[in-house]
Order: sequence, then C-alpha cells, then structure tokens
Amino acid sequence: MDPLFTRFYIGVFAISVGFGIMTPLVPLFATLKFLANELELGIIGTLVALPYVFAPFIFGRMSDRIGRRPLILSGILLYLLTSFLYVVSTSLEQIAILRILEGISFSMVWPSTEAFVGDISRCVSRNRAVGLYSVSWSSGYMLGSMIMGLMVYFIDLTYLFFLVGFMMVAGVGAFFSLKISNSDPEEISSARPSRSLILVVSYVMLIWGFSILSFFSLFPSYATKNGISPSMIGYLIGTVGMVRTAVFFFFSRAISFVGSTTMPVGMALLSLSMFISWASPSEIGLFASASILGLSLGLLYSHSLVLMLSLPSRGLYAGIFESSIGLGELLGPIIMGYFGFVVSPSFPYICLSSLGGFSSLFAFLFLTRGQKKRF
Repeated sequence: MDPLFTRFYIGVFAISVGFGIMTPLVPLFATLKFLANELELGIIGTLVALPYVFAPFIFGRMSDRIGRRPLILSGILLYLLTSFLYVVSTSLEQIAILRILEGISFSMVWPSTEAFVGDISRCVSRNRAVGLYSVSWSSGYMLGSMIMGLMVYFIDLTYLFFLVGFMMVAGVGAFFSLKISNSDPEEISSARPSRSLILVVSYVMLIWGFSILSFFSLFPSYATKNGISPSMIGYLIGTVGMVRTAVFFFFSRAISFVGSTTMPVGMALLSLSMFISWASPSEIGLFASASILGLSLGLLYSHSLVLMLSLPSRGLYAGIFESSIGLGELLGPIIMGYFGFVVSPSFPYICLSSLGGFSSLFAFLFLTRGQKKRF
C-alpha cells in the first residue's frame, strides 16, 4: 500500500476513535452531571445534525478552492477544543452549543477526507480506496465506543474527554505530514456531471441517514419492549457495525459481484431488514435483521461515495453527499419517533420497510433509464 494512503487511513482511524468515544460519552455525561431527561437528551442529540444539513456543502466546496488539508486540520483542532470545553461546561445550554460545534467540525472533516480519497485514487482502484477508507472510520467508531464502555468503569468521565483530545492530536500529526493536492483544475472546469446521478445518490444517502439514525434511536426501546435484555441489545447494535465494516473491507470484491445493481439491491436489503424487525422481534429475528441492515448500509454507503467521487469538484459533491446524510439524520428520528409514539412501537419498522421497497424501485428505474440512454 502507498505510504500516503497508510498515513491517511491512520489519521482517519485515530480521529474516528475519538468520535466513537464521544458519541455515547456526551449523553451519559449530560445525564450524570446535569440530570438531563429524555427530551433534553433528544434535543442535544439532534443539535449535531443541524449544521450537518448545510455546512458540509459549504466546506466541501471551500476545500476545492483552498485545499483539503487546511479544512481537515481546522476541523480536528475545533473538535480538540470542543472536547476540552466539555470538561469545564457548567450547564446543558453549554452542552448544546458544544454539540453544534461538533457538527461544524464534522462538516469540515468528512467532505474533505472523502474528496481526498477521490483525488489520489484512480478509477480502477477507487472501489478499494473507498472500501479501506470506510473501514478506517467504521472500525474507529466501533473501537471508540468499546473503549468508552470499558473505561467508564475505571476512570472519571471527564478523563475520557482528554482521551478524545489525545486521539485528535494523533490525527493532526498524521494529516499534517500529508501533502494533499486537489483535483486537476482543468478537469473541474470542463466536466459536466449528471444531474440525475447527483439527485439519485443524494436521495439514497438521505434515506441512508434517515434509516440508520431512526434505527439506532428507536431500537433499544423497541427491543426492550419485546423482552430483549440490555446486553443482547448491545450485541445486536454491534452486529450492525461489524457487518457494515466487513462489507467495507470486501467492497471491491462485492461490487464486482453486485455491479451496477448495488443501489436497488441495497435498498431491497434495507426493506427486508426492517420487515423482519417488524414481523419477528425475537432474538433470532432481530439478529437476522441487524446482519442484513449492516450489509445494506455498507453497500449503499460505499457505492454511493464511489459514484460521487467519480465527479469533478469532489469537495463539492462530497459535501452534497454528507449534507444528504445530515438531512436524513435530522428528519428520521423525529418522524419515526412520532409514528412510534402515536401508532405503535413497531409501526416505524414497517414504515422503513415500505420506504426501502419504494427506494429500491426508484433506484432500479433510474438504472434502467440510464442503460436505455446509452443505446
């Protein structure tokens, strides 16, 4: 592997470990230190997604103009500052502001790192590059959450924020040594990207964000109501991440098998997963559902990112890619949570299954239309 890629993947992994620690740490910190209730925790969780709806688009486009590295480093340093500010926070209002800063930090980092993958990978190796990049952040997030769960029994919560800061420093060290160049300006100015492709990929990632955060937000309560133990719920959620990471690792092989039908197949798998959660909320059924969901999420994310990175002005389109996820993550828990409260706890799953089925048909029709245009 190219040493440039190796250092890049190490940097992505390091900051993702920090992000993974912070994900469960902040709501736990708000609960124990400020006695936050469910509504306050929900609001705090949503605030990360607010800037992520529009800011990735802005920063992604900016990275095309001023370069990837300045924005990556600025985003990491902002997150470093934010992690330390949590330690001295004195109210839930301050926690809310820091969550918004987290969303801004993510908006600076992720579109630029994704665009960098497109910049230094040729078309023939882009599937592998995207797969390994996805493994880096996905495995980092998983390890971070595990570290938080283990260390919280041995040290004070505030020390974990310093651990997050250490991972950000490691990330700065890895990225600072990289010479990150952008796409060829002539390529950017002359290419004419397909608007329909951008629309479909944006829609797919909106549904991706809508579904994944709805699932992670509602699943623990739904599983508990169906007699699943807390430890088993943790294993089931971990199964989603493990299968997703495995798909990322083998993506270059998987794409050669699934080919251009990846989006309709991925959406069909999403539909099947949610249908099983609705129809068979037992340990076996939910394990099958979690496994299929991880497969779906891995295929849809990697394939959609490869398509976006095949376009010029990669920072711009990586920003659109991430903003679509952010919009889905903002809307999903609110809408599905309302349906679960008003109708029944199982109703969101049949809704998500129907949405996946419709989206599979939509992606298939787009694919068929694109093939007709070629002949």
